[in-house]
Amino acid sequence: MWRYVALLLTALFTLQVQASDVPPAFKAHYVVKKGPFKLGHSVRELRHGENGELTFYSSSESTGFVSLLFSEDIQETSRLRQVDERIMPLEYQYRREGRRNRTIAQQFDWQAGNVTSKVNETVYEFALHEDALDQSGYQVNLMVDLAKGERDISYHVARRDEMRVYDIEHLRDERIDTVLGELDTVVIRRNAKQTTTMWCASDLHFLPVKIQHEEKGGVFTAYLQSVEWSQPGALAESAKASE
Repeated sequence: MWRYVALLLTALFTLQVQASDVPPAFKAHYVVKKGPFKLGHSVRELRHGENGELTFYSSSESTGFVSLLFSEDIQETSRLRQVDERIMPLEYQYRREGRRNRTIAQQFDWQAGNVTSKVNETVYEFALHEDALDQSGYQVNLMVDLAKGERDISYHVARRDEMRVYDIEHLRDERIDTVLGELDTVVIRRNAKQTTTMWCASDLHFLPVKIQHEEKGGVFTAYLQSVEWSQPGALAESAKASE
């Protein structure tokens, strides 16, 4: 069951980005629920490094009684580089520990035009699309593209052994209640074998404040609980749900 929650964090990442569109560094905390029951929590963090490097990190883990039955911890890291008007994925790391362990390590060689992808002990190599994205940077991608006014979007994403197209559909604009109060959001959805819907708040640099994943196992929802920004002048410096 926990692997379904992890799908809430899977990724997209675009290349065509203006420097001013990249959000400030942040760390966001989410609680993950199925109906009224808390399953675990997740974290997303964007870090700005030197020479145009960015790191996007996400993690999720089961907690409480659920962890005794379905214990799984998942961590993903994307290393990226901003060059002129592009953000280029350089490396992607995935690790899942629990009932079914898995590791994925991808290296993006832009000069050679290929991806080397190691899934557990199996190595794949395939050609890069010119606009290739990695699997983990979806948070930054959505924030950047929505800030530029884009709504219906298609991405070429490097999966474990091939490139795939992700189609993102704009459903509506909606004002919703959150731990930060009422916020205006853009609601988007990716349809695949499972459906993921996201509510991205315009007043929070289009940070997702709610993520809903639907499939045969039920409906799993991640709700933003707190967010800290690195810049005091950011739209929301810090916010936290009451205990």
